[in-house]
Amino acid sequence: MSLVRGEIVVVPAVLVGVVVALAAFLVGPKRGDVRVDVALASMAAFLFGVLLAFTIVRTRERLALVQDLVAKGNASLFSIHQMMAAFGPDDRRRLRDLIDRHLTDQIDYRLVDYHLATTSYLQLTDAVYALEPTNSREEAVYKELVALCIDMGGYRALIEAATGQDMSPLEWCGLILLLLVLLGLIAVLPGGTVLGALVAGVLSATLVTLMILLRKLDLLRWHEQVTIWEPTTRLFRNMGQHPYVPREVIDNGRYRPTGPVRVVDYPDLYPIRATKIITVVDLDGAGPDGRRALPVPATRTAAHTADPAWRCPPPGWLDGPWR
Repeated sequence: MSLVRGEIVVVPAVLVGVVVALAAFLVGPKRGDVRVDVALASMAAFLFGVLLAFTIVRTRERLALVQDLVAKGNASLFSIHQMMAAFGPDDRRRLRDLIDRHLTDQIDYRLVDYHLATTSYLQLTDAVYALEPTNSREEAVYKELVALCIDMGGYRALIEAATGQDMSPLEWCGLILLLLVLLGLIAVLPGGTVLGALVAGVLSATLVTLMILLRKLDLLRWHEQVTIWEPTTRLFRNMGQHPYVPREVIDNGRYRPTGPVRVVDYPDLYPIRATKIITVVDLDGAGPDGRRALPVPATRTAAHTADPAWRCPPPGWLDGPWR
């Protein structure tokens, strides 16, 4: 699965390069008309190059749009968090807990499945709309909070529209077939020379690397450390919370946070998140507790959203010993 999701780059690229280089060396002069092979390779390279370039440009534009909208949404969440200082402590605690829940829900699901965090978003906006200002200051802040919620709704709609524009199976099939044809032609062109076999291996590894890059772009994981994980980590800490990072993200080397972190494990297959377990880990090794496994309150899972009794979490449920 790591290979399919584009998390492994060096191993498949080197493996394909070695296989093609060996094939090019072993085939030797045992091939058809070289002019036909060159013509076929030229056509395949042209088609593959045009399709790959067009697809990379399109996926990069989609990725940039999604990252920009996610950043705006997170900025709005932090603004709500700060503006709640104008209200009473109960409202403040309840809204800030809902913001934390919504952020963790977004992290629980892949960015391409952004719509799965809609329930926690609706709980947050419902709580904002339900605020009852009691003085002119709270009324002014309330109007700004409502405007922020409306803006966030627009950001979410655009994100969901963009994440739904991933590459179709037909596009992947076309690219993979052209890649296989091109790799086969590259393997027979050198004519058995050592230098030609080495060049063929390097070209093949480069083509596979470009395909993995495209896969990362399509899954919205390109440059995710500096555009998603680091800003989200700073957001959590600015809100007075420990950052929230899935263990698989850390283990795969996609992001390595520092300091106290809420590391989440998912015992069940994606997208089941009702049984997730949070462990507080001090990744700098300075914490006296090291790590503690904490069962997640049921209010944080999507399994209970149908019950109105679970619409809002109990005040201060985050103020437990893991803080």
